[in-house]
Amino acid sequence: MFFSGKQNSHLPSLIIVLLGLLIAYTPGSFAQNGKFDTGKYIGFKSHGDITRFAGEILYYDISFLWFENAATAKVQFFKERGRYYSKLEASTKGFVGFFTSYRKHIYKTEFEVIDNNKSLRPISFHRQVTIGDQAEVTRHQFNYQTQKHTWSKFVNDKQIETGTNDIPADISYHDILTAFYNVRNGSYGPLTKGNRFNIKTIPEKGHDEISVHILSREEEDVFRLEEGREKMEELLLNIIVPKEIFKSKTGELKVWSSTHFIPVETTVKDYILLGDLHAKFTHREVSLH
Repeated sequence: MFFSGKQNSHLPSLIIVLLGLLIAYTPGSFAQNGKFDTGKYIGFKSHGDITRFAGEILYYDISFLWFENAATAKVQFFKERGRYYSKLEASTKGFVGFFTSYRKHIYKTEFEVIDNNKSLRPISFHRQVTIGDQAEVTRHQFNYQTQKHTWSKFVNDKQIETGTNDIPADISYHDILTAFYNVRNGSYGPLTKGNRFNIKTIPEKGHDEISVHILSREEEDVFRLEEGREKMEELLLNIIVPKEIFKSKTGELKVWSSTHFIPVETTVKDYILLGDLHAKFTHREVSLH
């Protein structure tokens, strides 16, 4: 294609726009030595200003029982009217959607940014689990001035429970989305093999911690051998969350993470009625808005 002199004057601007679009859409893998490294992306930082995740969307396919790619999920971090949020949505689809009564999970957290922009803590957390025509919704609010946590639970818009708890001094309750980004930013400790840390979370039915264990290389190799998994630079995390979060029997998650701290394969153990759920990372997008 040829450009006239007038068109050529706009060519540098066009190139800048195209480069901007390439930066705005950064897939979750890139070629290195002729091979794609899933879960790695241009511009990665291991720690820093946690608001750099704003605009990021991670996409996953989910399999369970004998159904491959039976559901989809996405988790996003975004800024809206000067406030920061994250939202996780997962739902079954197609025939499997019919088979599972079109099961859908939605989690949404509003954050405040603390520790010189290095960490998040939740202001509110919303969880909705819809199965067929029944929607169970739990809402949590956190007030760090009064150190109060209030919550309410609804089934099909009918309130069935409500309550207020004291938040212990110098403690904040971190939900699963807050923990997700804080872990990726190293806010609880470095993501190195063999490290462990516990995260205070919303007390539910006797559980008030998320425990994270990054397996050592030797422990990781055992699972790698069992799964026939190729030797790669990865991290394997064993995570225990309150069972209510994902409606599972054990609350156990096994997460293979890229060295850029994107979960590339996650197994939710013993999801009620559906067995183990396997989520596989497909791609990453970054929106300018």
